[in-house]
Amino acid sequence: MPSKIGQQMNQLIRGDQAEVPAGTRASQEIHALYKRGLQQIRGDRNMHPDRKRIEAAQLYLSTRQSLTKVKTDQAAADSETFAKLERQLWGYDLERATALDRASIDHTIRDAQDRAGKLTKADHAAKALHDAEQAGDSILARAIGKRAHDMDWGDVLHDYLSTRPKAGETYQQAGEIWHRNNSTGAQMQHSMQFVVHKPEELRGLSDQDIHSMADPGDTGATAA
Repeated sequence: MPSKIGQQMNQLIRGDQAEVPAGTRASQEIHALYKRGLQQIRGDRNMHPDRKRIEAAQLYLSTRQSLTKVKTDQAAADSETFAKLERQLWGYDLERATALDRASIDHTIRDAQDRAGKLTKADHAAKALHDAEQAGDSILARAIGKRAHDMDWGDVLHDYLSTRPKAGETYQQAGEIWHRNNSTGAQMQHSMQFVVHKPEELRGLSDQDIHSMADPGDTGATAA
């Protein structure tokens, strides 16, 4: 999504509070378990300090591995969902059409896309959208809406979405995904939730040291 459109999403579409991504919920749960685990280790008076460091190392590494997997899964889910939402917004469902109807509709779609592609000014697009809406030409209206999206014509896009609540909701969902994966600030904030901070017991130790401590029998870690 163009950055300007992404940044203006909440202004263009007044919807509900953004849904918390599954990855965010999972990372919060993992961080909570990590915190509780450290508290239990530190609070065990019968555990030798050296053993505490080993268990802290094991907990730290397993937590980091879990967060990495959640981040990877969330990125894959975002990519799949974004593509699906874009198809819902700008694609055309021709599965139920006969071969003859599909050929006719394909021609109509190409013609609409060609006409929309020739629009170079927002005011011309606004008028073309109004005329298409008045004529009940939903295919041309959608093509103009897509052109407005591509060209960052926010007012025209808003006009298109404002009469289509379902499309507006879909666009907002796509915008939220695009924003957290492409906006610098949001991307950084999103990535930080998958970072686990090293406990004080392991401060100053390298990853190799921590791996060796967590699994002394892992010769790969010591040889790395």
